[in-house]
Amino acid sequence: MFIINSIAPIFLLIALGKLLQKSGFFPDAFFKGLNRLVFWFALPALLICRIGTAHLELETISKIVLLLTLGTLASLLFAWILARFLKLPSPKTGAFIQGSFRGNGAFIGLPVIIYSMGTLDPAAETLGTVVLAPLVVLFNILGVIVLLHYGKKTYSVSESFSAFLLQLVKNPLIIACAIGLAINLTDIAFPLFIFRSLDALGRAALPLILISIGSSLAFEPLRGAASPSLVASLIKVVVTPMFGFLLAGLFDLTTTERMIAIFYLAAPAAGMSYVMAEVMGNDATLAGRIVALSTLLSAITLPVIMAIGL
Repeated sequence: MFIINSIAPIFLLIALGKLLQKSGFFPDAFFKGLNRLVFWFALPALLICRIGTAHLELETISKIVLLLTLGTLASLLFAWILARFLKLPSPKTGAFIQGSFRGNGAFIGLPVIIYSMGTLDPAAETLGTVVLAPLVVLFNILGVIVLLHYGKKTYSVSESFSAFLLQLVKNPLIIACAIGLAINLTDIAFPLFIFRSLDALGRAALPLILISIGSSLAFEPLRGAASPSLVASLIKVVVTPMFGFLLAGLFDLTTTERMIAIFYLAAPAAGMSYVMAEVMGNDATLAGRIVALSTLLSAITLPVIMAIGL
């Protein structure tokens, strides 16, 4: 029952988002506004609050981040080998590889950690939130490199570097993490009225995130989807967390610390991978299929991973 109680609320709220969108209960403009509210305000407020007031255990954080980095790189390499075996054209290869390693840590990984590990270990929520900062940077670095290499558009070295910096600078999650770290390291005290405002908005972030994810999932493109969609989705939600379990033995981590890394590795493909693929000349249709299909599959794989890890 613990696994059901931890995972079911996440996918029920995702399903609610899809139901509200399909039924026309709210106009499409509402969901676009909701996505912007979550991405630009609610989730950043959560990150600033949690990181700004967290007790940073740098040694533990560095171990979790290293495990996440190694697991992500192993997944990327595995996807690259399979893409060559499948003889995918360059634009498909970029979307395929990115969809195989770039997980939806902020919108699904973090809620899974909070709803599952948070009930077992009070430190899990704070630790999971703090780890999200370097994870977002890692995904942006690797995503831009892969998509620049395989995209239809050609970029000079300076343009490539500029594109990378632009993705970092304009990402509100990275900005929020930087603000939170600055507040934490300088030991600035939040004025109570500001803290309560950010905390209230941050607490609303998780349910809004999940409803937003549900409303944005596009299942129609899955009809007739080619094998790369399924293969990349399986790499993301099955193979990548397997790498996490295998590599976790190299680190001295508690169950909570290990599972934070593995849940992030097991998160389905990020919706941002579709946006990035489209902007950088890769196969956006394939990227969108991977996002939708991996999210569906994660409803099966996440409970299994929780049962194995806990």
